[in-house]
Amino acid sequence: MSTNTPASTRTSSHASARQRRGQHAARQVGTTAIELLIVLAIVGILLGGAVPTFRHMLSVNRAATVTNDLVHALTLTRAEALKRGHRVYLAPLTGVWHDGWAVFVDRDDDRVFDPSVDELIFRHDALPASVTITGTSSPARQPFTDVGSPRRTYAMFDGAGYPRQRNGGLGIGSFIVTDRTGGLVTVRTICVAAYGRIRIVANQAGC
Repeated sequence: MSTNTPASTRTSSHASARQRRGQHAARQVGTTAIELLIVLAIVGILLGGAVPTFRHMLSVNRAATVTNDLVHALTLTRAEALKRGHRVYLAPLTGVWHDGWAVFVDRDDDRVFDPSVDELIFRHDALPASVTITGTSSPARQPFTDVGSPRRTYAMFDGAGYPRQRNGGLGIGSFIVTDRTGGLVTVRTICVAAYGRIRIVANQAGC
């Protein structure tokens, strides 16, 4: 014998089923939102840790790039002096190393690069704002400034490959390359020895 279920009962049952499905869906949506918040929090933590690392890498890269460029210029200056058998100069374009430099033969013997007179061998443009080049004796004094009158800033190698000043004195010394990026400081020191050897010392302001 079959029993007919009243229409009102069936309707109520269908409504209850729909309500349960709605509650289940709501729980699913709520869980997804919580998971999303957790993921965002993790990403934020990871990014927060990555920013200092990126800044450190940027600072190290800038200091290394400028140091290598300056070492290249010094090496080229010495090599050209040996090849030509006479003095070749490396000097800042404006008297300040940060503004760039030139490797040249000083035709008018004034220890300053003059593009209308001197023979240009190589030129380097200005450095990033975060980078400075100083000496060990005084931060305010440009490295490789001689004692002549007037004083000039340059590195010079004679025809035998030795670093000299214009008056014949030794042209030894060091360049301190410092990058300051985002509160981080990276230091590289370039040392020029009496016999012409050029070397780099990392994380040390001096030879």
